[in-house]
Amino acid sequence: MIVLLSGQIKNVGDFLITDRARKLFEEFVDKDITILDRTKDLTEHLSTINSSRFVVLCGGPAYAPNIYGGIYPLVKDLDDIKVPIIPFGLGWCGRPFNQPMEFKFDAASNNFLKRTHKQIDSSSCRDIVTESILKNNGFENVTMTGCPVWYDLDSIGKPLVKKQIENIVFTTPASIWHIWQNTKLLKLTRKIFPNARIVMTFHRGIVPDKHTSLKSGAGYIIMCLLAKLFVRKVEIRDVAYDLKKIDFYQTFDFHVGYRVHAHLYFLSKRLPSILINEDGRGVGMVSSLGMDLLNVNDKDLFEKVKTALEEAKNQKFDKFDKVVQKIESSFKTMQGFLKKLPA
Repeated sequence: MIVLLSGQIKNVGDFLITDRARKLFEEFVDKDITILDRTKDLTEHLSTINSSRFVVLCGGPAYAPNIYGGIYPLVKDLDDIKVPIIPFGLGWCGRPFNQPMEFKFDAASNNFLKRTHKQIDSSSCRDIVTESILKNNGFENVTMTGCPVWYDLDSIGKPLVKKQIENIVFTTPASIWHIWQNTKLLKLTRKIFPNARIVMTFHRGIVPDKHTSLKSGAGYIIMCLLAKLFVRKVEIRDVAYDLKKIDFYQTFDFHVGYRVHAHLYFLSKRLPSILINEDGRGVGMVSSLGMDLLNVNDKDLFEKVKTALEEAKNQKFDKFDKVVQKIESSFKTMQGFLKKLPA
Protein backbone atom coordinates (compact mmCIF):
# COMPACT_ATOMS: atom_id res chain seq x y z
CA MET A 1 0.00 0.00 0.00
CA ILE A 2 1.07 3.59 -0.77
CA VAL A 3 0.01 6.77 1.02
CA LEU A 4 -0.38 9.73 -1.29
CA LEU A 5 -0.63 13.23 0.22
CA SER A 6 -2.87 15.43 -1.91
CA GLY A 7 -3.61 19.15 -1.90
CA GLN A 8 -6.91 18.82 -3.76
CA ILE A 9 -9.24 21.24 -2.00
CA LYS A 10 -10.64 23.79 -4.47
CA ASN A 11 -8.29 24.43 -7.39
CA VAL A 12 -9.21 21.90 -10.08
CA GLY A 13 -5.54 21.76 -11.08
CA ASP A 14 -4.76 20.10 -7.75
CA PHE A 15 -7.45 17.49 -8.40
CA LEU A 16 -5.88 16.86 -11.81
CA ILE A 17 -2.39 16.42 -10.30
CA THR A 18 -3.73 13.89 -7.80
CA ASP A 19 -5.68 11.98 -10.45
CA ARG A 20 -2.73 11.70 -12.84
CA ALA A 21 -0.30 10.79 -10.04
CA ARG A 22 -2.64 8.10 -8.71
CA LYS A 23 -3.00 6.58 -12.19
CA LEU A 24 0.77 6.48 -12.67
CA PHE A 25 1.28 4.70 -9.34
CA GLU A 26 -1.56 2.27 -10.04
CA GLU A 27 -0.12 1.43 -13.44
CA PHE A 28 3.56 1.08 -12.52
CA VAL A 29 3.91 0.65 -8.74
CA ASP A 30 0.96 -0.41 -6.57
CA LYS A 31 -2.80 -0.41 -7.07
CA ASP A 32 -3.50 -0.06 -3.33
CA ILE A 33 -3.38 3.70 -2.69
CA THR A 34 -4.65 5.71 0.27
CA ILE A 35 -5.07 9.45 -0.29
CA LEU A 36 -4.70 11.80 2.68
CA ASP A 37 -5.04 15.59 2.97
CA ARG A 38 -1.56 17.11 2.86
CA THR A 39 -2.76 20.31 4.59
CA LYS A 40 -3.54 18.52 7.89
CA ASP A 41 -1.44 17.17 10.73
CA LEU A 42 -1.09 13.43 10.09
CA THR A 43 -0.59 12.17 13.63
CA GLU A 44 -3.91 10.33 13.68
CA HIS A 45 -2.93 8.52 10.47
CA LEU A 46 0.49 7.28 11.63
CA SER A 47 -0.60 3.65 11.84
CA THR A 48 -1.73 3.77 8.19
CA ILE A 49 1.40 5.62 7.09
CA ASN A 50 3.78 3.25 8.88
CA SER A 51 2.11 0.19 7.40
CA SER A 52 2.62 1.56 3.87
CA ARG A 53 5.58 1.13 1.49
CA PHE A 54 6.19 4.88 1.47
CA VAL A 55 4.53 8.30 1.62
CA VAL A 56 4.24 10.37 -1.56
CA LEU A 57 4.35 14.16 -1.51
CA CYS A 58 2.23 14.74 -4.57
CA GLY A 59 2.75 17.47 -7.14
CA GLY A 60 2.10 21.18 -7.13
CA PRO A 61 4.34 24.17 -6.29
CA ALA A 62 5.38 22.68 -2.95
CA TYR A 63 8.98 23.89 -2.90
CA ALA A 64 8.30 27.00 -0.87
CA PRO A 65 10.61 28.21 1.93
CA ASN A 66 8.28 26.51 4.45
CA ILE A 67 7.62 23.23 2.66
CA TYR A 68 7.82 21.45 6.01
CA GLY A 69 5.33 22.83 8.49
CA GLY A 70 3.65 25.09 5.95
CA ILE A 71 2.93 23.25 2.71
CA TYR A 72 3.26 19.85 4.42
CA PRO A 73 2.55 19.95 8.19
CA LEU A 74 3.15 16.17 8.38
CA VAL A 75 3.88 15.50 12.10
CA LYS A 76 5.82 17.40 14.75
CA ASP A 77 8.42 14.65 15.17
CA LEU A 78 9.48 13.28 11.80
CA ASP A 79 10.96 10.21 13.48
CA ASP A 80 7.36 9.10 14.04
CA ILE A 81 7.21 8.39 10.30
CA LYS A 82 9.04 5.08 9.85
CA VAL A 83 8.74 4.75 6.07
CA PRO A 84 10.47 6.71 3.27
CA ILE A 85 8.97 10.00 2.07
CA ILE A 86 9.00 10.43 -1.72
CA PRO A 87 8.72 13.94 -3.22
CA PHE A 88 6.91 13.31 -6.52
CA GLY A 89 6.59 15.83 -9.34
CA LEU A 90 7.00 18.74 -6.96
CA GLY A 91 7.72 22.22 -8.31
CA TRP A 92 9.14 25.55 -7.22
CA CYS A 93 6.58 27.95 -5.75
CA GLY A 94 7.59 30.52 -8.37
CA ARG A 95 8.97 33.19 -6.07
CA PRO A 96 11.09 35.24 -6.31
CA PHE A 97 9.93 35.55 -9.95
CA ASN A 98 12.89 35.60 -12.38
CA GLN A 99 15.35 34.93 -9.54
CA PRO A 100 15.17 31.19 -8.86
CA MET A 101 18.78 30.99 -7.71
CA GLU A 102 17.93 33.37 -4.87
CA PHE A 103 15.46 30.87 -3.42
CA LYS A 104 16.25 29.31 -0.03
CA PHE A 105 14.43 26.96 2.37
CA ASP A 106 13.95 27.89 6.00
CA ALA A 107 15.98 25.89 8.54
CA ALA A 108 13.23 23.39 9.42
CA SER A 109 12.44 22.69 5.77
CA ASN A 110 16.11 22.36 4.84
CA ASN A 111 16.60 19.76 7.60
CA PHE A 112 13.43 17.96 6.52
CA LEU A 113 14.65 17.71 2.91
CA LYS A 114 18.11 16.54 4.02
CA ARG A 115 16.47 13.77 6.03
CA THR A 116 14.16 12.87 3.16
CA HIS A 117 16.88 12.70 0.51
CA LYS A 118 19.12 10.53 2.69
CA GLN A 119 16.40 7.87 2.83
CA ILE A 120 15.77 7.56 -0.91
CA ASP A 121 17.71 7.04 -4.14
CA SER A 122 16.14 10.09 -5.74
CA SER A 123 13.26 12.53 -5.50
CA SER A 124 11.17 13.57 -8.50
CA CYS A 125 10.66 17.18 -9.58
CA ARG A 126 8.49 18.57 -12.33
CA ASP A 127 10.74 20.97 -14.28
CA ILE A 128 14.31 22.00 -15.00
CA VAL A 129 14.08 25.22 -12.98
CA THR A 130 13.02 23.29 -9.86
CA GLU A 131 15.83 20.80 -10.48
CA SER A 132 18.39 23.61 -10.60
CA ILE A 133 16.96 25.20 -7.43
CA LEU A 134 17.19 21.94 -5.49
CA LYS A 135 20.76 21.32 -6.60
CA ASN A 136 21.65 24.91 -5.75
CA ASN A 137 20.34 24.20 -2.23
CA GLY A 138 22.51 21.09 -1.93
CA PHE A 139 20.13 18.30 -3.00
CA GLU A 140 21.79 16.36 -5.79
CA ASN A 141 19.75 13.14 -5.94
CA VAL A 142 16.90 14.64 -7.95
CA THR A 143 15.28 13.33 -11.15
CA MET A 144 13.41 15.67 -13.49
CA THR A 145 10.45 13.46 -14.38
CA GLY A 146 8.09 16.21 -15.47
CA CYS A 147 4.75 16.92 -13.84
CA PRO A 148 2.41 13.92 -13.53
CA VAL A 149 -0.12 15.95 -15.55
CA TRP A 150 2.20 15.63 -18.57
CA TYR A 151 1.12 12.02 -18.81
CA ASP A 152 -2.32 10.96 -19.98
CA LEU A 153 -1.78 7.22 -20.24
CA ASP A 154 -4.32 6.86 -23.07
CA SER A 155 -2.43 9.44 -25.14
CA ILE A 156 1.10 8.07 -24.77
CA GLY A 157 2.50 7.18 -28.20
CA LYS A 158 -0.05 9.31 -30.05
CA PRO A 159 0.78 12.37 -32.21
CA LEU A 160 -0.50 15.92 -31.87
CA VAL A 161 -4.11 16.44 -32.97
CA LYS A 162 -3.96 18.87 -35.90
CA LYS A 163 -7.24 20.39 -37.02
CA GLN A 164 -9.03 23.67 -37.54
CA ILE A 165 -9.62 25.46 -34.25
CA GLU A 166 -13.32 25.90 -33.57
CA ASN A 167 -13.56 25.48 -29.79
CA ILE A 168 -11.25 27.33 -27.37
CA VAL A 169 -10.76 27.18 -23.60
CA PHE A 170 -9.49 30.47 -22.16
CA THR A 171 -8.27 30.21 -18.56
CA THR A 172 -8.12 33.20 -16.25
CA PRO A 173 -5.23 34.38 -14.04
CA ALA A 174 -5.01 33.69 -10.32
CA SER A 175 -3.97 37.27 -9.59
CA ILE A 176 -6.63 39.97 -9.84
CA TRP A 177 -3.87 42.42 -10.81
CA HIS A 178 -4.13 40.99 -14.32
CA ILE A 179 -7.84 41.80 -14.82
CA TRP A 180 -7.31 44.21 -17.72
CA GLN A 181 -4.61 42.11 -19.33
CA ASN A 182 -6.95 39.13 -19.17
CA THR A 183 -9.70 41.11 -20.91
CA LYS A 184 -7.37 42.41 -23.63
CA LEU A 185 -6.02 38.91 -24.34
CA LEU A 186 -9.56 37.55 -24.46
CA LYS A 187 -10.51 40.28 -26.95
CA LEU A 188 -7.42 39.44 -29.02
CA THR A 189 -8.38 35.76 -29.06
CA ARG A 190 -11.90 36.63 -30.23
CA LYS A 191 -10.51 38.93 -32.93
CA ILE A 192 -8.31 36.21 -34.38
CA PHE A 193 -10.96 33.51 -33.98
CA PRO A 194 -14.17 35.47 -34.70
CA ASN A 195 -16.38 32.42 -35.16
CA ALA A 196 -14.93 30.08 -32.54
CA ARG A 197 -16.74 29.00 -29.40
CA ILE A 198 -14.81 30.42 -26.44
CA VAL A 199 -15.32 29.21 -22.88
CA MET A 200 -13.57 31.22 -20.16
CA THR A 201 -12.92 29.07 -17.09
CA PHE A 202 -11.94 29.79 -13.49
CA HIS A 203 -9.89 26.96 -11.96
CA ARG A 204 -10.21 28.39 -8.45
CA GLY A 205 -13.85 29.36 -8.79
CA ILE A 206 -15.46 32.78 -8.99
CA VAL A 207 -17.42 33.77 -5.89
CA PRO A 208 -15.78 34.20 -2.47
CA ASP A 209 -15.88 31.33 0.01
CA LYS A 210 -13.64 29.94 2.75
CA HIS A 211 -10.92 29.19 0.18
CA THR A 212 -11.24 32.41 -1.84
CA SER A 213 -10.98 35.86 -0.26
CA LEU A 214 -13.62 38.54 -0.74
CA LYS A 215 -11.05 40.65 -2.62
CA SER A 216 -10.11 37.86 -5.02
CA GLY A 217 -13.73 36.86 -5.57
CA ALA A 218 -14.67 40.45 -6.36
CA GLY A 219 -11.83 40.57 -8.88
CA TYR A 220 -13.00 37.38 -10.57
CA ILE A 221 -16.55 38.72 -10.80
CA ILE A 222 -15.19 41.87 -12.46
CA MET A 223 -13.34 39.64 -14.97
CA CYS A 224 -16.67 38.03 -15.83
CA LEU A 225 -18.41 41.41 -16.25
CA LEU A 226 -15.64 42.77 -18.47
CA ALA A 227 -15.73 39.66 -20.63
CA LYS A 228 -19.48 40.05 -21.11
CA LEU A 229 -19.24 43.81 -21.76
CA PHE A 230 -16.26 43.94 -24.10
CA VAL A 231 -15.93 40.52 -25.75
CA ARG A 232 -18.58 38.99 -27.97
CA LYS A 233 -20.08 35.59 -27.17
CA VAL A 234 -17.93 34.28 -24.34
CA GLU A 235 -19.23 31.50 -22.09
CA ILE A 236 -18.10 31.51 -18.45
CA ARG A 237 -17.64 28.46 -16.24
CA ASP A 238 -16.60 27.94 -12.65
CA VAL A 239 -14.70 24.62 -12.68
CA ALA A 240 -13.51 24.51 -9.06
CA TYR A 241 -13.89 21.58 -6.63
CA ASP A 242 -14.66 18.83 -9.16
CA LEU A 243 -12.40 17.28 -11.82
CA LYS A 244 -15.45 16.24 -13.88
CA LYS A 245 -16.11 19.93 -14.54
CA ILE A 246 -13.19 19.99 -16.99
CA ASP A 247 -14.10 16.78 -18.80
CA PHE A 248 -15.26 19.00 -21.67
CA TYR A 249 -11.65 20.16 -22.21
CA GLN A 250 -10.88 16.99 -24.13
CA THR A 251 -13.58 17.85 -26.69
CA PHE A 252 -12.07 21.29 -27.40
CA ASP A 253 -9.35 22.13 -29.92
CA PHE A 254 -7.13 24.69 -28.22
CA HIS A 255 -6.24 26.37 -24.93
CA VAL A 256 -4.92 29.84 -24.26
CA GLY A 257 -4.60 31.42 -20.83
CA TYR A 258 -2.88 31.55 -17.48
CA ARG A 259 -3.57 28.21 -15.83
CA VAL A 260 -0.55 25.90 -15.87
CA HIS A 261 -2.54 22.71 -15.46
CA ALA A 262 -5.06 23.57 -18.17
CA HIS A 263 -2.02 24.06 -20.42
CA LEU A 264 -0.57 20.70 -19.39
CA TYR A 265 -3.94 18.95 -19.68
CA PHE A 266 -4.25 20.01 -23.32
CA LEU A 267 -0.67 19.07 -24.18
CA SER A 268 -1.09 15.70 -22.45
CA LYS A 269 -4.14 15.08 -24.66
CA ARG A 270 -2.00 16.06 -27.69
CA LEU A 271 -3.92 19.32 -28.15
CA PRO A 272 -2.17 22.70 -28.74
CA SER A 273 -1.98 25.24 -25.93
CA ILE A 274 -0.50 28.66 -25.18
CA LEU A 275 0.40 29.54 -21.59
CA ILE A 276 0.79 33.05 -20.15
CA ASN A 277 3.23 32.83 -17.22
CA GLU A 278 2.12 34.59 -14.05
CA ASP A 279 5.21 33.48 -12.12
CA GLY A 280 8.10 31.04 -12.09
CA ARG A 281 5.81 28.00 -12.04
CA GLY A 282 4.77 28.55 -15.63
CA VAL A 283 8.29 29.52 -16.64
CA GLY A 284 9.56 26.20 -15.29
CA MET A 285 6.98 24.24 -17.25
CA VAL A 286 7.38 25.92 -20.63
CA SER A 287 11.17 25.97 -20.32
CA SER A 288 11.22 22.24 -19.62
CA LEU A 289 9.00 21.56 -22.64
CA GLY A 290 11.01 23.83 -24.95
CA MET A 291 8.17 26.31 -25.52
CA ASP A 292 8.20 30.07 -26.01
CA LEU A 293 8.17 32.23 -22.87
CA LEU A 294 5.09 34.45 -22.65
CA ASN A 295 5.40 36.30 -19.35
CA VAL A 296 2.83 38.68 -17.88
CA ASN A 297 5.46 41.41 -17.47
CA ASP A 298 6.80 41.19 -21.03
CA LYS A 299 6.29 44.54 -22.82
CA ASP A 300 5.88 42.63 -26.09
CA LEU A 301 3.42 40.08 -24.67
CA PHE A 302 0.47 41.02 -26.87
CA GLU A 303 2.49 40.91 -30.07
CA LYS A 304 3.94 37.53 -29.10
CA VAL A 305 0.52 36.11 -28.23
CA LYS A 306 -0.93 37.51 -31.44
CA THR A 307 1.76 35.72 -33.44
CA ALA A 308 1.15 32.45 -31.56
CA LEU A 309 -2.62 32.69 -32.08
CA GLU A 310 -2.22 33.39 -35.78
CA GLU A 311 0.11 30.42 -36.14
CA ALA A 312 -2.51 28.24 -34.46
CA LYS A 313 -5.23 29.62 -36.71
CA ASN A 314 -3.12 28.74 -39.76
CA GLN A 315 -2.43 25.28 -38.26
CA LYS A 316 1.31 25.84 -38.00
CA PHE A 317 1.88 23.24 -35.29
CA ASP A 318 5.54 22.25 -35.79
CA LYS A 319 6.52 23.66 -32.36
CA PHE A 320 3.95 21.44 -30.69
CA ASP A 321 5.29 18.32 -32.40
CA LYS A 322 8.55 18.93 -30.53
CA VAL A 323 6.64 19.33 -27.25
CA VAL A 324 4.98 15.95 -27.79
CA GLN A 325 8.40 14.41 -28.44
CA LYS A 326 9.67 15.90 -25.17
CA ILE A 327 6.72 14.47 -23.22
CA GLU A 328 7.26 11.06 -24.80
CA SER A 329 10.98 11.00 -23.93
CA SER A 330 10.27 12.24 -20.39
CA PHE A 331 7.72 9.50 -19.91
CA LYS A 332 10.55 6.97 -20.13
CA THR A 333 12.33 8.86 -17.34
CA MET A 334 9.14 8.84 -15.28
CA GLN A 335 8.70 5.09 -15.75
CA GLY A 336 12.31 4.49 -14.73
CA PHE A 337 11.85 6.57 -11.57
CA LEU A 338 8.66 4.73 -10.58
CA LYS A 339 10.20 1.30 -11.11
CA LYS A 340 13.06 2.08 -8.74
CA LEU A 341 10.85 3.07 -5.78
CA PRO A 342 11.17 1.11 -2.51
CA ALA A 343 9.45 -2.26 -2.46
